Amino acid sequence: MAFNRNIYSTRYEIEQKSLPERFYETPKEVIASILEPGNNTFYKLFKILIERTGEQFPYREEEFSTKCFKFTDGTFGCFVTLPKPESVMLCAHIVYLFSPDLKTLKFFTVESDEFIGHMNYKLCSIDKEGKHYNHGGCPMTPSGIIAKVQELYNGASD
Repeated sequence: MAFNRNIYSTRYEIEQKSLPERFYETPKEVIASILEPGNNTFYKLFKILIERTGEQFPYREEEFSTKCFKFTDGTFGCFVTLPKPESVMLCAHIVYLFSPDLKTLKFFTVESDEFIGHMNYKLCSIDKEGKHYNHGGCPMTPSGIIAKVQELYNGASD
């Protein structure tokens, strides 16, 4: 797909601003929406917001997926796959982490980071104040990403 500034700007706003902000403000509602059976929350959200710009929606529903997991300490997570980023700073994946009581919330992104003509990816996190942290390169397999997120999570203090 050719680069489109409207689509890029909308994706960036959703991935870097709207999703983390809403997660930290209303975690119960966000998690319920993600976990609702048969509801492709992210496909629907991206479609509505991109079409509002007047652009044709360029992605297929099967490019969006969500898988949930649980760490041994009881922390839950949702691993979200998004369409392949067309440019830097867009997300290939998002990882939501939350404790059962929702007192601990973490939002991670796997972002494109162009390097010498090909796309590399870095793991980042966004805190409840909207501050962005770069945690460096990461493997591009779901299990590798989740392992790196768990390593960061286990080393984090609340």
